[in-house]
Amino acid sequence: MSEQSEQIARILSSMKGLSGSGNVLSQVISGISDIIMTMEPGDFVNTSDKQVSTAPVASDLWYLFYHDNFLKKYHADETGADFKHYNYTSYLSTNLSFLSSLTGIKPLKVLSDLSDLVIEEGFGSIIPTQYANNGMYWINTVAFELYGKGLSIQYASDGPRDFKPNDYIGYLSFPIGQLGVMEVISLLQETKLTGYKFAAVDLDTEHYWKKEAAALKDEDKPSLQSTPEMFPDAKNSNGNQLSNKNYCYGRHIIENGYVLPTTPETSQNSQNSDNTGAYGPTANRDVELFSRKMEKYAETVEPKLWIRYWIHKDSTLPVPGEFIGFLCRPVSTPPHVWWFQESSPFVYAGNWIETGNLTSGVITDRATIDGWPIYVYKVKVQGVEVWCYTTDFYEYGLGDRVALVKLDTTLKKADKSFTWLDQKHLKAKDAGTVVINYAIFPATFFKVKH
Repeated sequence: MSEQSEQIARILSSMKGLSGSGNVLSQVISGISDIIMTMEPGDFVNTSDKQVSTAPVASDLWYLFYHDNFLKKYHADETGADFKHYNYTSYLSTNLSFLSSLTGIKPLKVLSDLSDLVIEEGFGSIIPTQYANNGMYWINTVAFELYGKGLSIQYASDGPRDFKPNDYIGYLSFPIGQLGVMEVISLLQETKLTGYKFAAVDLDTEHYWKKEAAALKDEDKPSLQSTPEMFPDAKNSNGNQLSNKNYCYGRHIIENGYVLPTTPETSQNSQNSDNTGAYGPTANRDVELFSRKMEKYAETVEPKLWIRYWIHKDSTLPVPGEFIGFLCRPVSTPPHVWWFQESSPFVYAGNWIETGNLTSGVITDRATIDGWPIYVYKVKVQGVEVWCYTTDFYEYGLGDRVALVKLDTTLKKADKSFTWLDQKHLKAKDAGTVVINYAIFPATFFKVKH
């Protein structure tokens, strides 16, 4: 290899996973004329046009290797369903409708019938319409574990740097491939995105936080492709070019392809409940990369590894019953082949996160019981509208997020932590029914000021 080729190869290697480095490489190759080089599998340089691309090798496409579809759980009771080709658009528009407030962000789309794809002759590319027919929405199930005082952890791991186990009460975990392909990986919290209304306390701003829906900045909005292309772009839904290379909505846990951010998330309180200084969640203190294998996960994920987001005891995450998702935003410059995804970032993994005896939902309707001034409420839990009774006579308003106690588990003494294996997902058959093991009670989560 010539000295010039070696120089370009070094820069190609250094820029992988880093957005915005295309201009640097263009300067390097500007003095070289009429040379076409393939530096290593997937890397291509044409000096006459100053073109560079980093088309992926197999290990770059780890996100297309899928496991345990979270979307399937709602439909799991449907006999004879072909979950290899299932249309989940109804679930996305109804149960996960809050994602529309993030300007139409979509889940990952995976290849369900790779052998049926048609290759165009000549250039050797996949026909987009063929991918559309084969691509299926997929959200990998997030494994989680929550443990209260006196309960030990069931699936232990070494933890992040300077890990103090007693400072944490649980974790969220999902499979991940090699770093560098995704410029940003971030955590999406439903109540952070949509706001958290509870009329009983929202007017008392002296003692309670009023949590409004997120006001998205341009750099928080995803780029969308209504007609999916082979490559992502670096523009948001307004068509504006974004200058911040690490743009992505949510709590960033990976930036620049490899880096655990060191900037703390702002705490809503000035103090914790024990009157110590408020803890600001920080990725380089709370993220374990890579963690131990998640035993008993529904499917084998090798050769992927695992990442854990540890939940600090003074964190205001999660609100029991909300959706927690993890977003992936691929590198966009130099272009990365991303196989016709529909939004950047996309939802790669997620789950409804509840505790052993608590969840929550949003009031959508109410009705009186046999003419008495006592209400039964329709509550959207896990995106499913079910009817629930209350423990008292308090009147809740439409749009309120209310706390629900799980009567069937609360009456039992907890002798172990609560994990994703214990989590029960509502099914399609539950919609519109009365759920007698849920009861609304007068409580709210993480709104008291300290």
